[in-house]
Amino acid sequence: MLRVEGVVVSGRGEGRKYVSMPIYSELLTKILKVRPFHGTLNISLNNLSVDELIAICSPEVVDDIYVEGGTYGGFYYWRCRVINTCNGASEEAVVLRPFRTKNPKTVVELISDKYLREALKLEDGCSVLLEFLCR
Repeated sequence: MLRVEGVVVSGRGEGRKYVSMPIYSELLTKILKVRPFHGTLNISLNNLSVDELIAICSPEVVDDIYVEGGTYGGFYYWRCRVINTCNGASEEAVVLRPFRTKNPKTVVELISDKYLREALKLEDGCSVLLEFLCR
């Protein structure tokens, strides 16, 4: 297991758009084993880039998806537990890093069947601990 500290940051609403698309919703349902909440929680990793995370903790990989002449971007993912370091609340989640993201190299997105901001009582600037399950 790998433990990484991070901070909750606002996204641009792109995660909600993609998680709501049928092709991704079905795929994420298979990964989570439940229907995902239509949105993501963005975390900026402290002192670690996604490239370093990939080197330290091997992710699962979903390659680009080709359907009816269109291409849908793939992503890296890891199973994790996210912990609010202020109140100790925690939830199981999946950490995603889309291949085609516009996010900085330190930002990952979390998905769950729950609205994680509400479930963990998080707002921008809150510190979290991510416990990654590495392959």
